[in-house]
Amino acid sequence: MSETFFRNLGFRKLSGLLIAAIAFSFAGCAGKEKMSPVDVEYQAFEDLRSEIREAIDDSVRETEAIALVNALSDELNALRKTISERKRRFRQLNANYDTSRVDFEAFVEQVNQEEKSNHQQVVEQHRALFAIITPDEWAEISKSHTKAMKAAIKSIQAI
Repeated sequence: MSETFFRNLGFRKLSGLLIAAIAFSFAGCAGKEKMSPVDVEYQAFEDLRSEIREAIDDSVRETEAIALVNALSDELNALRKTISERKRRFRQLNANYDTSRVDFEAFVEQVNQEEKSNHQQVVEQHRALFAIITPDEWAEISKSHTKAMKAAIKSIQAI
């Protein structure tokens, strides 16, 4: 029956229907708002928390794992704010013609120390998370973890 329907419809009408279908599909996509990198990161961490709740049966380890994920998320939020402040401070130093080389070097040294500290904190939180989660549980949540980390990186790079 469908073959007869399409034959009777004719090429021009079928082409018109196809074009209309494509146009409607694009119109449906155009109405969706694009999520910001921060929103994507937030959703990825929420998904990770949900995966942890499903994967870990022990309530004590589940609570510890979620607390570590929350701390990691908070650390990344603080890092985002710190990077924005660093950019503002750099522009301020650069715009001031009286800024000395010593001032720039002190700023760069401060940034290096902050980055080392931030990196160490994130590594420690990851190690603690890996210590809590068994290999089988990790297999269940690793995709969500990877997605959350990629979203965090994109969010920070978008600054």
